[in-house]
Amino acid sequence: MASSSSPNTIKVVARFRPQNKNELAQGGEPIVEFEANDTCKINSREGVSSFTFDRVFGMNSKQTDIFDFSIRPTVDDILNGYNGTVFAYGQTGAGKSYTMMGTDIDDEMGKGIIPRIVEQMFASILTSPSNIEYTVRVSYMEIYMERIRDLLVPQHDNLPVHEEKSRGVYVKGLLEIYVSSVDEVYEVMRRGGAARAVSATNMNQESSRSHSIFVITVTQKNVETGSAKSGQLFLVDLA
Repeated sequence: MASSSSPNTIKVVARFRPQNKNELAQGGEPIVEFEANDTCKINSREGVSSFTFDRVFGMNSKQTDIFDFSIRPTVDDILNGYNGTVFAYGQTGAGKSYTMMGTDIDDEMGKGIIPRIVEQMFASILTSPSNIEYTVRVSYMEIYMERIRDLLVPQHDNLPVHEEKSRGVYVKGLLEIYVSSVDEVYEVMRRGGAARAVSATNMNQESSRSHSIFVITVTQKNVETGSAKSGQLFLVDLA
């Protein structure tokens, strides 16, 4: 997602992970070359192909690199009432969950996009003008075997999708939790992450086979004028 001040509202970024243990053990060789910040070349058996994105990140890229280019400019837009979606797409074991959540949300280098968004969001709220009040609420769901499950109330495992003129499309019965700090959001993340369906695959023994969606809803109210606006950010980790 791009900033609302950007001429493009969609930003597409490609990130290439290092070889895993299986690939190294089998003597695999990387087939990608990076020609520029936005272009990569794939040398496959079928031939050579070049692909262009908004940005390309190589095997040694850091979590901060992805966040600073792809996400940082959008957080203020959510606080100002815009909606947006960030999702990671790729084959099993490509590093989607690592990019979105990271290895450890308490690790400065290893934490992913979602924890960094939360930290920047609350930092912006804390420095906002005194006449602006914010409320933040979060929800966490997964889509597994075509069923929507509330990761914060796991027994709610077949929630329906509804649509209303006043609120658009939403998941009926999905628990929303009001949060007032980064730590409170982290606690929700840990709680939902522990409930997420995980099964072994040939590519990755710890690869999740469910889609997860972490939703952050921010409402801003001007206490002097009474005006209010809300923005939602959908953070999607595809199976």
